[in-house]
Amino acid sequence: MSASLFSHAAAPDPDEGTPGAGASVPDVVATRQVPRDPEEAFNGFTDYLHLWWPEDLTDFGEGTHAEFEGGVLTETGPDGETAVWATVRTREPNTLLELEWVAGQDPRFPTEVRVDFAPAADGSTLVTLRHSGLDRLADAAREYDRLQSEWEQILDRYARFMGAR
Repeated sequence: MSASLFSHAAAPDPDEGTPGAGASVPDVVATRQVPRDPEEAFNGFTDYLHLWWPEDLTDFGEGTHAEFEGGVLTETGPDGETAVWATVRTREPNTLLELEWVAGQDPRFPTEVRVDFAPAADGSTLVTLRHSGLDRLADAAREYDRLQSEWEQILDRYARFMGAR
């Protein structure tokens, strides 16, 4: 498997102690403005994820299906194999989605992903994603760089799907 956002992280080296112990990295933050009202922006993010999520940033690649179901964000591969990416902590339709994120990392050390949907004066929506808690991960600085790049790619795809140029 690739070292992408969705590859399963290797077990930490027991000689290294707690992943990320003592490391301090900023939150990953990515923002996009989409030409839709907050309701459409939220629904596009949560209900149509399988149509815009980059296949190269999944566990199973081509033919994968990502979806929110029963309070969990999962990916199902073409052969029916399933991977859990996150658990929904808060879902406030049209305004906020908070996830306990485990995709691509040791599930014993989940991180947090928060996506805010704020109306803009022109009728569009400002979508801000914040991935925090990275200091819990082994090699937190490297993970910050990787996740910053991948979340930028992911939100670019989402924004294009929602009609942004």
